[in-house]
Amino acid sequence: MFTVNEKRSLSGRMLHAILGLSLCISYAIAFLDTGGNSFSRSKVVIESSRRPKATSASTNTRRQELLSRNGPHFRLDRFRGKVEFGATAKLVTELGSGANNESISTWLRDERGLAQSIWDPSLIKDLGNSIYRLQVMKLQFVTLQLAPWVDVEMSTIQGIDDSPVFVLQSVGFDPNIEVLPGMRVSADALGILIEVSGELRASPDGRGVAGGVAFQTSGELPPPMRVLPEAALKAASDAINQTIVRFAVQSFQKGATANFKAFLRSK
Repeated sequence: MFTVNEKRSLSGRMLHAILGLSLCISYAIAFLDTGGNSFSRSKVVIESSRRPKATSASTNTRRQELLSRNGPHFRLDRFRGKVEFGATAKLVTELGSGANNESISTWLRDERGLAQSIWDPSLIKDLGNSIYRLQVMKLQFVTLQLAPWVDVEMSTIQGIDDSPVFVLQSVGFDPNIEVLPGMRVSADALGILIEVSGELRASPDGRGVAGGVAFQTSGELPPPMRVLPEAALKAASDAINQTIVRFAVQSFQKGATANFKAFLRSK
């Protein structure tokens, strides 16, 4: 059996998988521009770009667009050399004994407690205004080393029927890339976009929660990759999507149940 802390860490791994793998995949697609000259190790930093708040009309519309998808998403613009891919996972989780509409609604309104419970406490920083900086573990893909952080707004809003809905939306990120000797990277080649969205609400039967989590990564393909068959690119993205979605659903189901039980014990 898992302890409460172990189970809570599983829900954090859900975001680690989505954010971490999305970042790795993004740079694999977007950055490759190998040069013949070696140079000393350098660091390329992209400033975090702020987007509208998760409660703004435009962001709500975009979140609903991502969450309305079912399963993997893939789009290739060969003429422009651009690709986007991602996946949406639907979540339906029973919370066990003590779960009813009243207890679940109260739990969902504890936005700060929910936000801080889905991440390693040593790797999360409260920036205020419901925005949290999540440090992702160090990653290496081919000759790239990354130690990225992602700013995510996590808050509880009122749904159409006035019931609470816990939402999360990425609002900025910094990939914090170190380029190893022998690899040339231009800043323009790193023009990528990573989006992470999620929603959680009480299920209609009052026995658990329902919602979804979605991610999308988009970027430019380097010239050598633009000649690859679309089927090959799609197959590669599908394999990645399936891995992320499977892990996300399994982790969330365990993590949400553990967090809800801890919430009930604290009352």
